[in-house]
Amino acid sequence: MKRLVYAILLVIAVLAAMLIAPQVIGDKGYVLISMGQLHIEMSVVSLCITVFFSLLALWIIWRLLSRTLGLFKDSRQWFGGLSRRKRQRRFYNGLQLMVEGDFIAAKKALQDTTDGDFDGVNFLAAAQVAKALNEPERVRYLLDRAAEFNNAKVAAHVALARLDLEQGHQQEALDKLNELDEKAQKNPQVIRLKARAMGELGQWQSLEEVLPQWRKPLKDDYVLWAQKIAKGKFAEIASKQGANALKQHWENMPRKARADNAYRAAYAQQLLEQGMHKEAETCLVEWQKKGPDPILLPYMAQISIPNPANAIRALEQWIKQDDTNPVLFSCLGQLALNAGDDILAEKVLLKAIKLHENQQDLIALAEIRERKQDATGALAMYKRSMEVSQNALV
Repeated sequence: MKRLVYAILLVIAVLAAMLIAPQVIGDKGYVLISMGQLHIEMSVVSLCITVFFSLLALWIIWRLLSRTLGLFKDSRQWFGGLSRRKRQRRFYNGLQLMVEGDFIAAKKALQDTTDGDFDGVNFLAAAQVAKALNEPERVRYLLDRAAEFNNAKVAAHVALARLDLEQGHQQEALDKLNELDEKAQKNPQVIRLKARAMGELGQWQSLEEVLPQWRKPLKDDYVLWAQKIAKGKFAEIASKQGANALKQHWENMPRKARADNAYRAAYAQQLLEQGMHKEAETCLVEWQKKGPDPILLPYMAQISIPNPANAIRALEQWIKQDDTNPVLFSCLGQLALNAGDDILAEKVLLKAIKLHENQQDLIALAEIRERKQDATGALAMYKRSMEVSQNALV
């Protein structure tokens, strides 16, 4: 409103100046405009007034045209906004139907979102629906479309890699993941899939070289992969060159690797599989001088030699320090059972199941009872082992 008042006052001031100035000067001036047969004569004041009102008329016309064009623009935006809102409704409806399990309806709803601005998430959702409908070609097409959007690129590549791995195309999966930029390469899901692809391809050496860099994103899976790498390499050496070559390879490994419990566990497993139980016992006891290790301890239960004195001594010492640990009792019981010492095995296994019932321990006790001709006791143990197994599945 103020701007309008100022504009009116300005017009009045200009008109007043044009009318009063000639009166003050005493000369209105003279202007002649001649174009062929056309002659226009007027005073300077008349010319100024004419020019002023002409400019004013042009300004009014320009404003009217701007308003008119603005109406068309607003209409287009309104209709565009209406279409955009419709796509958004279809998108959210498609997600809801997907979660509900109505994949056919979800597919139809998400098909109406292809022109929407959803940063590729609509294509990712549509790919999930297509996968549920067992449409592999459509899944790949939609994931490729999703990969065109920066915000969906990593997710699309991860999904494509998973699809390749499921279909046994490990190299294609690895190549797809390697296409991602350096930042995306640090994504935990990308790293897990790369490790899986390299493992299935048997690229143990390459995987071993990059695994230390992946320790943080892999978290607990790091030990698992270290074991797989070591197992793969050790198994290859043992099968092709024999147990002695395996021992030589272990001794030639870097000290840091030999101090890694994941590698130790894999080496112990290969020793056991090669029938070198005494060597496995020696290593496992030596590696656990400071106390039982959850990664290495289970392998002690697999030792099968007539007199595993060192392993039994170590376990008994640990039990004295922690006599409420059922895992220690279970391990000692299995070790004694493998050594043929049913008396010690039964004693510690009963203690183990008293602390925590374990199906394996119950079956071992049943076997001991059978050897003692205690059919009733054996049957009770077998029955209880089945109950424990069923409870574990619930």
